[in-house]
Amino acid sequence: MQIHELDTPCLILDLDVMERNLRRYQAYFDDHGLGFRPHIKTHKIPALAHRQLALGAVGITCQKLGEVEVMADTGIRDILLYYNILGATKLERLIRLGRRTDLKVTVDNLIVGQGISDAAVAAGMKVDVLAEMGGPNNRTGAPSVPELLSLAQGLDRLPGLRLRGMAVYPSGPANAEAIAQAVAGLQRAGLSTEIVSGGGTPGALQSHTVPGITEHRAGTYIFMDKMMVETGAATVDDCAVTVLTTVASRPTAQRAILDGGTKTFSSDRGLPMGIVVEHPAASIYMMNEEHGYLDISACDPKPTIGDRLRVIPNHVCGCLNMHDEIYGVRGDEMEVVWQIQARGKVR
Repeated sequence: MQIHELDTPCLILDLDVMERNLRRYQAYFDDHGLGFRPHIKTHKIPALAHRQLALGAVGITCQKLGEVEVMADTGIRDILLYYNILGATKLERLIRLGRRTDLKVTVDNLIVGQGISDAAVAAGMKVDVLAEMGGPNNRTGAPSVPELLSLAQGLDRLPGLRLRGMAVYPSGPANAEAIAQAVAGLQRAGLSTEIVSGGGTPGALQSHTVPGITEHRAGTYIFMDKMMVETGAATVDDCAVTVLTTVASRPTAQRAILDGGTKTFSSDRGLPMGIVVEHPAASIYMMNEEHGYLDISACDPKPTIGDRLRVIPNHVCGCLNMHDEIYGVRGDEMEVVWQIQARGKVR
């Protein structure tokens, strides 16, 4: 089957571009003697996680328990769950997963740590944990080096937990000094720095400049997107995933309507949405659920009704989560269809 035979809107994956991205990043970490732990929240496809492992990844990263369950069901064992786990239902699932995988989980406060500890003690087992340090994005994580050290000491004292080190997101030159201070502090306190896990695609290829890092997590690198192009981490030629759309209407000479909106692209990163490969001067300036409003005033020639346009999404991770499958192609020929098995696993 060829691309022009596919119904739209749908996800197209350029296999050659993806494979180039995979090889490039794994080679970097191999060359610098660092572990690479890809984040599967971007692709959510077990077959691609297995490909990453076959290339040399030390394990994978998941964001939610549901993703871990999907990946574990296909035989993947070395998994880092980068999320605080709270509540009896989630703790039961965590313990079950801990019995059949080499699971590690990040913790950024002692309330979460105590809950995991209690569940582990009741189950007669230990759970591996990483103390999470806050990063420049001011999301989760202990917000300072002293607080990170205090957290790690508290986790180390809890029965049922095995402190393996620390984790941070994102990592790179902006917080390299703080990471180095945290690693040194852990070592002075006699705490484990076996794993010091950094993260993020934009800073991935600078990981060797961050003292103490032993492994790095990156997700978007496998596909790239408009956001990565804007940060300088990628070029348009590095973007492996596009949304194939059809021009369904031309209400005016300056406006076209695509057959994909927020339920196709997600609304992540706002507007304008994406890069239209065939018409870079065009701009998706508005979206409804099933309609994309395309400003074609600067296009010459202009797209017409029935034209099929490929759009690089703003943020590929959210976009993948909107679809059931993705079509892998080489040139114009479809080679494989993958079900996005972990899509929607938000718990």
